[in-house]
Amino acid sequence: MFPVRERFFGRTQPSMRPKPNQLFFLFSIVSIAEISLLANELEQYRSITKPLIIPLLASVYLTMTKGKGKWHQDAIVWGLFFSWLGDILLQKDSLFVPGLLSFLTAHVFYISFFSRTISKETSFFKLRPVMLIAVLAYLVELMHLMWPFLGAMKWPVLIYGVTISVMLSAAFWQYQKLDDKTALFFIVGATFFVASDSILALNRFRNPFEHAGILIMSTYILAQLFIVLGAIRYRNLPEPEAETL
Repeated sequence: MFPVRERFFGRTQPSMRPKPNQLFFLFSIVSIAEISLLANELEQYRSITKPLIIPLLASVYLTMTKGKGKWHQDAIVWGLFFSWLGDILLQKDSLFVPGLLSFLTAHVFYISFFSRTISKETSFFKLRPVMLIAVLAYLVELMHLMWPFLGAMKWPVLIYGVTISVMLSAAFWQYQKLDDKTALFFIVGATFFVASDSILALNRFRNPFEHAGILIMSTYILAQLFIVLGAIRYRNLPEPEAETL
């Protein structure tokens, strides 16, 4: 008698929630738009695109890990939240330090996530920890290049550099601890994150160069994407019986 009412209010009503592939499509479109605005120097419109990138990616993550734990206890969710907050703050040059602190907090949450992954396997780097000295060497070289130009930002940048280096090491630690594809997602994501932060630091403190913004945002978006893809895969794998660091 009331087909329209039954269609919208009955049990056969289709779910109105966006699907993961739809959310990922929106994330891709907004990310491409962000890079296009940078390439065409249309900074005034980035206040629309930049704040949407992380929420859309977080929506993909939450949709694809539904039922895998409480979202408010998920370190990836909090890492994405503080990354989003950093994106907002860094839109104003005067808020660089609060933005830096937000991203530092995001990295701490990512470190927490990586350090708590569960596996019956042993990390390649647990057996050969000396190989992580490459990460330390990179940090030392980066600080050496920037130190004379940092001024009052020496210690904040050093603390941030140590934090992202620990995050990168924690991502490398997943190699052979987790399955190869999951570990690769984490390692690639963390590497892109370090690359993005390094380019940002060199461009801001040492030698500004053309198209730096495109490189910074491209590597940043890829970093967050690969970390989230790894986390989705990890959350949806069968849980092992025992934990091995």
